[in-house]
Formats: sequence, C-alpha cells, structure tokens
Amino acid sequence: MATTSFTHDDARLAAAYERLSDSQFESGKRLAERLDLGPGQRVLDVGCGTGRLARWLVERVAPGGSVMGIDPLPERVAIAREHAVPGTSFALGQAEGLSAFAPETFDAVTMSAVFHWIDDQARALAEVHRVLRPGGRLGVTTLVRELMHKGTAGSVIGGVLSRASYAASVDLSKFAIASRALTTTEMLNLVDGAGLELIELHVVERTRVHASGEELIDFMEASSFGNFSRMVPDDLKPTFRADLIAAFDARREPLGIVLRDWGLLFVAKRPFALV
Repeated sequence: MATTSFTHDDARLAAAYERLSDSQFESGKRLAERLDLGPGQRVLDVGCGTGRLARWLVERVAPGGSVMGIDPLPERVAIAREHAVPGTSFALGQAEGLSAFAPETFDAVTMSAVFHWIDDQARALAEVHRVLRPGGRLGVTTLVRELMHKGTAGSVIGGVLSRASYAASVDLSKFAIASRALTTTEMLNLVDGAGLELIELHVVERTRVHASGEELIDFMEASSFGNFSRMVPDDLKPTFRADLIAAFDARREPLGIVLRDWGLLFVAKRPFALV
C-alpha cells in the first residue's frame, strides 16, 4: 500500500492551494456547521492546510473560543501563520500523533478532505478520541472507495491512463489517495473501534467548476501537495499534464469545466463514560 509523501510540496503548490481551494473551503464550512459549535469552545483542525477553514471556524466559537490548526506541510503552515487572526494558532503536526495536546482538550475536531491521506487511520481516530472531551464531536469529509471512479475526474483521468503510452509505465500503487480510501463499511468499523459513536453519515454530491484544464490540474497538484503525479515517470510527466489538460478542456461548458463526484461526510462523538 502506498504511503503519503509530504516531501513534494513547495511554496508554489502551497500558494496555489490558498488561491484555488474554494471548493474544499466551502465543503469544510458545511461540515463544521454540523458540529454544534458555540462560544468558548476549542476546536482542532487536523490537516488545516493554509488555514482558511480555521479562520472561519474561530468566528463560530467567538467570543472566548479558539482554533488550533495542524498540518504536516511547512509551506502551508507558514501561510496559515501569516494570515492568522486572533484566536487561531498553527503548528506542524500529523493526525496520528497528537501528543502535543493533553487528553480531553477539544470540544470538536475537524478533518476536512484529510482522512484519505492518513497512513494510520486507526491510530488517528484513537488520538482524536483521546483529545476530545466527552460529548465532543469529530467531523470528517473524505473519499469513499466504492465511489472514487464514478465522478467526472476519475473517468477522465482513467481514460488518459488507459492509453498505451501510459498503461505500461504508470505505477498506480504510488497513488496513495487510491490505496488509502476506505469503503463505507471499513470506515464505520474504524470509527467504532476507536470508541467513537456515529451520529450521522451522508453520501454527498460535490460539484465544482474550473475555468480551464490547466487550472484544474493545478488544483489537483496543489490539493494533493505534489502527490498526484507521483505515479507517472518523470520523463512522462510533461506529456501527462498536457494530455490531461486537453482531455478536461474538451469537456468545457459555457460555465467552465464542471466536475461532479461523491464523497462521504460523517459526524461522530466521544460518548460520556457510563457510571
């Protein structure tokens, strides 16, 4: 199973993500609205990226609340810190290792478009259980394996990769996002195994629009922090990028290139101890 690499990100990709991540930002806001946030609460945003969602979250817990954002990518944490607002703070960190935080520290934890990148997902959920206060909530949006290839992007990318020029050379095992995505059943088993109680679960349709194929591929590279093209040999990467741009541009409508797919949204909580 491929592991997620954090070594391919750079300042260019981080800046592109800050500029192009409107769709993920809106998805994160919809997730957070299901967490019953209120004044004075403490929130941990795991995989905070450049901090856009954290800056929005802190308004939901004002006055007196705070948002801590962690991310394993230094370039993105630097942007988050540059744009930090009162009540927010940011640090390097990963979902599997929340030892910097004491038990029962947070009222809510968000993982927006993050869970499918985590290598040890069971450990990450166990850490979330530890740092949540009893009754505290975890909100997750993620890919689900059984629906990954049903959307527009999966169809177009699969079509390009099936061409003879790539079929014999591309190592799909290096595409970590595909190997880390779980089935719905697997995900629910992990949640239950971590001692978390499922509150709600939804398959969510997602639609986003990009002005051009080039912008779309820039977003894919930025949102995957350089992992998207790892599966392609270096000598084929320029051609692969050009072929993908052309394939997506061929689907352009008057509004732009419309991508439609489906993901999973779930909310779980740390139950109160039985007495």
